[in-house]
Amino acid sequence: MPIILSLSQLDTEQQLWAAGPEGLFAVNQSGHNGDMLHPVPQPEQELYCCSVADDRVLVGGLPHGVAFSLDAGDNWQASWMDGVDAPVVCMAPDPRVAETGVILAGSAGGGILRTRNRGSSWWVSNFGLRDYSVLTLAWAPVAPDEVWPRREVVFAGSEEGIYRSPNAGLGWKRSEGFDGVCQVIAVSPHFHRDGLVLIGTEEIGLWRSQDGGHTFTQVEGAPQRVDALTANAAGWVLSNEEQLWSSPDGLTWSPLENTRPTLTLFTTSSGVWSGGEHGLELIK
Repeated sequence: MPIILSLSQLDTEQQLWAAGPEGLFAVNQSGHNGDMLHPVPQPEQELYCCSVADDRVLVGGLPHGVAFSLDAGDNWQASWMDGVDAPVVCMAPDPRVAETGVILAGSAGGGILRTRNRGSSWWVSNFGLRDYSVLTLAWAPVAPDEVWPRREVVFAGSEEGIYRSPNAGLGWKRSEGFDGVCQVIAVSPHFHRDGLVLIGTEEIGLWRSQDGGHTFTQVEGAPQRVDALTANAAGWVLSNEEQLWSSPDGLTWSPLENTRPTLTLFTTSSGVWSGGEHGLELIK
C-alpha cells in the first residue's frame, strides 16, 4: 500500500487526489482498499505534495519545484519558479482560486512562492518572513459579506514559528506565543466568528489561538506529538504516533477507538480522509 502524505480536492464535484513518495494517485472515493488509488504518471522525481486549482492538478517536489497538468495527468508542464530551486513541500490554493488564480507554495529553504495564474508561474512572497523553511500552509475560509474589513487570511508554519498574512500571502507577520517547529495547521470553518486556529508540533504538543491566529497558547492534556490535524463542522481531529483523537472545541481531546495513526487528514463533504503508511481510508 503506498504511503500518502498529501490530499487535495477543490470542491465536492471534483476529483480527489493523493500524493506520496511512490507517486500521484487519483482517488476512487467509492472504492475499497486496493482499488481506491489509481496511479497517475507525474514528472517529479521526489514528490512531496499535490494540489488542485480550478482547471488543473499540480504536484510539488524536485526537480521541477511545481509542475501542472491541464488534462488530469496525461501531459505535464514545469512551472516558472522565480529562481527558487528548493523543493516545494506544501501547496494551498486560495478558497476562491477559480476567481483569483492565487495559490501559495512552501519550500524547504526558498520560503513562500505565490502564483496568480493557477501555477503557471510563481514569484517569491517572503515579505516579513524570517525563516525560509516552510512546512505547512492553510487558508482561512472566505469572509462572509457582512465582515469588514474583508481580509484574506492565510497561515504559514515554519521551522521556527507560525506566520499570519491578512492579504492573501503578500506579506507576513510572526504570530506571538509560539516558538518551535510548526508541522501542521488547521483553521476553524467558523474562523470569522470564533477566530480559532490550531497548530501541531512533533515534540511540544498542540497550540491554539482564539484571536484569529495573532497569539497562541499550548493546549494542556492534548497529545504531545501531532502528525496530522484537520477541522470540520463537528470539531477537530488529530493524529499522534498511536491513533486518532477528536475534540469539539480544540481544548478537550478524546481518543478515537480502533483507529490507526496517520500522516495527513483532509476534510471533505464525505467525511475525513486519513492518509499515511496504511494508504488511504475514509473516517466517517
